[in-house]
Amino acid sequence: MLELLVFILLSFGLESGMGILYGVAIGYDPILVFPAAIILNLLTILAASLLIDRLLEWKKGLRSWLEKKLHRGQKVIDKYGCYGIVMGVVVLSPMQLAIVGKLLGMKPCKLYPSLVVATFLVATAFLGVALGIFKVLLA
Repeated sequence: MLELLVFILLSFGLESGMGILYGVAIGYDPILVFPAAIILNLLTILAASLLIDRLLEWKKGLRSWLEKKLHRGQKVIDKYGCYGIVMGVVVLSPMQLAIVGKLLGMKPCKLYPSLVVATFLVATAFLGVALGIFKVLLA
């Protein structure tokens, strides 16, 4: 029971990669670990997005200040923001990208699908590391 709790906390708090590494290391079935970690990570992303929305609603001056600062680049953000989110997983975690996307004012129809793709990329990479697939491929 403790292992399951640690898996949930790692997947929810430290992103899906850590949950996948831990789950596979303690002997859980990778076919179950992979979707469970992704679902927990997506719940984290939704929680972070809701928290940022609440913050921007609570502090009304912050939203207008951000909109003024981002007004000139809004077309670029709308056009290329989804690609930036997917490529951003190399540097940031999907939860951090959700926060950045919300603060940049990205439209939800572009932000959330990009975050799902980014989460799948991260989870797939960590599953490959956990299973040792990269050792076989690179040898």
